[in-house]
Amino acid sequence: MFSKQASILLVDDERSIVNLLSEDLTEEGYNCALAFTGEKALERLAMGNIDVVLLDLKLPGISGMDVLKKMKSNYPETIVIVVTASGDAQTAVEAMKIGAIDYITKPFEMERVNSSIKEALKMKAAWRDESVFQKERAEAGDTEMDWACYLDDIADGVETRLDSLTGHVMALTVIDGTISIARSLDIPDEQIEKWTDVRRKRIERIKILDTLLEKVEQSPVA
Repeated sequence: MFSKQASILLVDDERSIVNLLSEDLTEEGYNCALAFTGEKALERLAMGNIDVVLLDLKLPGISGMDVLKKMKSNYPETIVIVVTASGDAQTAVEAMKIGAIDYITKPFEMERVNSSIKEALKMKAAWRDESVFQKERAEAGDTEMDWACYLDDIADGVETRLDSLTGHVMALTVIDGTISIARSLDIPDEQIEKWTDVRRKRIERIKILDTLLEKVEQSPVA
């Protein structure tokens, strides 16, 4: 489990927001690093020792969404929480699909931010513990069914983080989130691909059933 000495990278071009977050989080016992552009954020991440990133999406130069993509691609174990003025649902869905674990809109309450960081650190600690455990299981010769069950467990966890979404959009988002987490845990790519194929086929079957049910409900007999 993480102690309160965890390192938080604050990425926002509004210095007043960064100063507010830095002051409060430092009082909470966190080590804070600051970046006012996406480029500087990536440079700081390359130096290592960052546990959680609070990322604004509206940045000068490289966009916050592109920064998020690079972060999840190059530093998959770094937890990203989006903190932005954009309350657009589509943007929130896209950010979560890429790998952000939370989406906080401005103006925000510090209690909300602190709560999200605590959950992020618990999640990261759990991922690391599970990563070690699953590597040991894999080395001991787990079956494909074991991997499938484990990926399903991850998917269920991702799904609880996305309960505000509905329908097939959520199902696809769960798949993308599960893949991102699974790769950060070094689960074999072939197992991820097999699980993804099964999960996507399941979604297609559900779509067909939904269509049939809709036709039945609309029929005069119904």
